[in-house]
Amino acid sequence: VRALRNSAPRNFSMKISCVIPVFNGEKFLRETLESIGNQTLAPLEIVVADDGSSDASLDIARGFPLVRIVTQKTAGPAATRNLGWRSARGDFVAFLDADDLWHPEKLAIQSEILRENPEIAFCVSLAQMFWTNPQEAENFAGHERAKPIPGYATTTLLARRELFQTIGAFNESLWFTDATEWFMRAEEAGVRSHLVEKVLTFHRMHGANLTRRRSDESRAEFLQVVRASLRRRRARA
Repeated sequence: VRALRNSAPRNFSMKISCVIPVFNGEKFLRETLESIGNQTLAPLEIVVADDGSSDASLDIARGFPLVRIVTQKTAGPAATRNLGWRSARGDFVAFLDADDLWHPEKLAIQSEILRENPEIAFCVSLAQMFWTNPQEAENFAGHERAKPIPGYATTTLLARRELFQTIGAFNESLWFTDATEWFMRAEEAGVRSHLVEKVLTFHRMHGANLTRRRSDESRAEFLQVVRASLRRRRARA
């Protein structure tokens, strides 16, 4: 928090809105907000988009500088992300889930790429999983799943806000793969992007992860999204 307060006034030339979609995220939200507070390039604002939380999430969010809260009745992850970016005031939008973390230089590195390359519409980075359960952390030490991977996910994304007018919003009928489907549409549209070959996002694995609790539904939805993309490509061909 201290880092955010001290650095905020001098970094407003790059107007970045950080969007945190939240649904009952009190357990990890403070750490998530602190990871934004530790950024070497401070954002214009932090938009906490709440999906009808009944816990202390909003009380935690109110304790941080630069936070602006927008709320809706529970409508799902994609609708909450849409609420966040539509409410954003910045020219650039970044997303961070309420249980994940950023490297301190995440915004600085990606914003420099977009600043120097106006033809690039969005930037992503490598991501790495980490486990809160000590036994799981030990079990996955050195495992393939613990290694960095290209993070085509909202948590690694920094995008020009205007891109959402071109590609469209996240598909609110999807609960697990809305980000995957959005990236597919961006690729189909020929949007220029850049992958930073550095881990800038850390994805927390814990018992409440949506895809872990409903893995069968997640896999089925992923297949649905891939098939829809193939149909669109064939129709254009």
